[in-house]
Amino acid sequence: MGMGWRESSTSSDAGNNNGNREDAGPSATTTAQPSGARRFPPAAQPEIMRAAEKDDQYASYVYEACRDAFRHLFGTRVAVAYQSETKLLGQMLYYVLTTGSGQQTLGEEYCDITQVAGPYGLSPTPARRALFIVYQTAVPYIAERISSRVASRGIALSDSLSDDLHGTNASGSNQVQPSSFTEIPSSSASGASVSALLRVKEKISGLWLYAVQRWPSVLPLAREFLQLVLRTNLMFFYFEGLYYHISKRASGIRYVFIGKPMNQRPRYLI
Repeated sequence: MGMGWRESSTSSDAGNNNGNREDAGPSATTTAQPSGARRFPPAAQPEIMRAAEKDDQYASYVYEACRDAFRHLFGTRVAVAYQSETKLLGQMLYYVLTTGSGQQTLGEEYCDITQVAGPYGLSPTPARRALFIVYQTAVPYIAERISSRVASRGIALSDSLSDDLHGTNASGSNQVQPSSFTEIPSSSASGASVSALLRVKEKISGLWLYAVQRWPSVLPLAREFLQLVLRTNLMFFYFEGLYYHISKRASGIRYVFIGKPMNQRPRYLI
């Protein structure tokens, strides 16, 4: 009987141990799963702003090196004439060598943040990185060049129109004969389509000349609107903490923090 009691007690103990293992099994697996998949927290606003300041600083170093190289190769006059192009070259070199190659920028390394995109927080694709580089460097340069060219063209056009107005007042009788010659082809059937095409071209050119002529007066309003867009983007950045630059918002690139976890990280609260 003593042996039977010992066997029954050992069997009951083994059953209890098996039950305890079965009960502890799901909890052990559930605790082991989160440790395998690590999710990085989003970067805070001060970290993103500090990284942007560092990137601007290092990009200015590259620009100064390019400017010195242009001055030694082509002279001071060429370096001053192509100053904006040299700045564009320096910025593109900095971002192509860092973001374009899939690496962190120096500012991102300084703040322990990295770029992610998409709903799953993966690394940005090469097309998305190229789109960001174009928005960050080339688009402001192209917009500024086109705006300055159109403004100068509008000023010259307004001056020429004012000179032509004074000239027509002096010689108004000499313009009667060319108008009679231009009305002769419109009487034929084949000239009707040609005259309609010419009218369409004249309307398009007239609208273009009107837009060019009005652009110098519209340019201050356009710049104020651009400043309003930049301030609105900055306001949304302070609220959501995602996109500090419009180029990042347009390309869909955001930041996550990959450094050591700290108890209190700097963050703006509104």
